Amino acid sequence: MARQEIFKTELGRRLREIRTAIGDQQRDEFSNVLGIHSRSVANYERGDNQPNSDVLLAYREKFGVNVHWILTGEGQMFDGGATPKSEKTLITLPYFAAEAAAGFGRIALEELPEGAIAFDRAFLRNQGGSPENCFVMTARGDSMQPTLPDGSLLIVDKSQNEDIAHGCIYVFRFGEVLLVKRARWRIDGKLELVSDNTVYPTETLDRTHAHELSVLGRVIYFCRAP
Repeated sequence: MARQEIFKTELGRRLREIRTAIGDQQRDEFSNVLGIHSRSVANYERGDNQPNSDVLLAYREKFGVNVHWILTGEGQMFDGGATPKSEKTLITLPYFAAEAAAGFGRIALEELPEGAIAFDRAFLRNQGGSPENCFVMTARGDSMQPTLPDGSLLIVDKSQNEDIAHGCIYVFRFGEVLLVKRARWRIDGKLELVSDNTVYPTETLDRTHAHELSVLGRVIYFCRAP
C-alpha cells in the first residue's frame, strides 16, 4: 500500500496536483524539466518551503500552469500560455517574523525579513495595493475575529501610512508593540482603534496624538490555512 502523502499547506497540495495532472511524473524527472533540485520540489509540495517567483514562472513556462491558481486555488489549473520571465508578472514580498497583535499587543523583536512569498502583481493592485511597497506578516490574537482569525497572514502596503482612511484596517506601532486594528474617525476629530471582536474595548485618541502614531501600513489582504 502506498504511503499517504501529508501536505502542510494547500499551496503544497496544489503543486502536487500539478504533477498528478501531467501524468504523475517521478519527482526527479519533473524537477529536471523545471530546472530545480528534486529535494526542493519535495519541500514545496509538502509545504516546508514556499516557491519563489522564478520557480512559479518555471511552472507556467514549462507546463502552462496558471500561477494565480497555484497561489489562490481560484480559476483553472492550466491556462495554456507561457509568460517570459522578463515580463515579471510576479513579485516576491518580504515576510517579517514580527507579529501584529490582534489582541492586547505583542512585542516586535524581529526587524529583518525571515523569508519571502510570491504574489501576482495584478492581484495586489486589484486589492488596492502598490506591489513594490507590500510586505507580509502574521496577525496573532482574537481581537479582530471574525475578520482576521488568529494566525492570519497579512499583506500590508507600507505606502499607505500617512492619511488614515476611515473603516480600513492598519498595522500600528506603539514603541516596540505592533497592533492590527480598524481605524475609525469620529466627528470630533478623534481616532478610534477598533477591535472587530466586541469583547475588546475601543481605544480613542485625539487628533494630535493620532498623528503621533507610527503607521506601518494598511492591510490590503489576508489569508490563512483552513
